[in-house]
Amino acid sequence: MLRAGGTKGHKELLAPFGLDATDPKFWGRGLSVISKFVDELEQMK
Repeated sequence: MLRAGGTKGHKELLAPFGLDATDPKFWGRGLSVISKFVDELEQMK
């Protein structure tokens, strides 16, 4: 992804990983990871 240096669109960059940014599950999984990080940070208070 980094080697592309901004020359490819998101669909081309994600395709080799089997990812599709138009799929709601893609965003759900990503937001789930972020939510877990936030929960961990809140427990540190």
